Amino acid sequence: MTTVQIASIPSRVKSLEDTVNSILPQANYLFVALNGYSEIPKFLTGKMKISTSIMDNRFGDSAKFYNIEERKGYLFTLDDDIQVPKTYVQDMCDAVDKYNCIVSLHGRIWKKPFESYYKVQSNHRCLGNVPKTLRVEVGGTGIMAWHSDRVKVRFEDFKLPNMADIWMAKIAHEQKVPIMVLAHTENYLKHTRHETDIFTERYKSRHKEEEEILKTFLS
Repeated sequence: MTTVQIASIPSRVKSLEDTVNSILPQANYLFVALNGYSEIPKFLTGKMKISTSIMDNRFGDSAKFYNIEERKGYLFTLDDDIQVPKTYVQDMCDAVDKYNCIVSLHGRIWKKPFESYYKVQSNHRCLGNVPKTLRVEVGGTGIMAWHSDRVKVRFEDFKLPNMADIWMAKIAHEQKVPIMVLAHTENYLKHTRHETDIFTERYKSRHKEEEEILKTFLS
């Protein structure tokens, strides 16, 4: 069983459609959290594999983990501006089995001893070239997969909005599950550019909170 969960905002409805079109043929089930939408887009209706929930955006990017504890099997979280290749789900499932952990295509490692959110040792980007698979401290939840038998994730664990990567890293650390960024080329994924994004806003407004959480398992 493969389940993909996405959170989206109205300004990204077109890129959401592109994302859904790229992932839906590969998934058994797709859930979309519609943050701030007034109605369900037509391309999400009438399909048995898709369920949606209109939300008020108070959960931010964490909404893609809504009811995640009820899902079983291979679980995926995906951003609404990423289009994946036709082999993506199989590639990620194979990696989850091979490494028996959480896998992502984006992640960071901090300088030691940990002092600051901004003092990153290395940043391995989902839209860049990553020549070899490596373990990271925080993985990008916008392009992530794991198996429910290996990691127990609950929506309630995401206590503040727009910090999903950090909360997931904390869960992984507490359950002693590695996070691996998989080797990939810069053209493996396609990305729809936007004037502003969730990472820009989080960088401005949430770094202090993120830093405090990172200190609990990186110090």
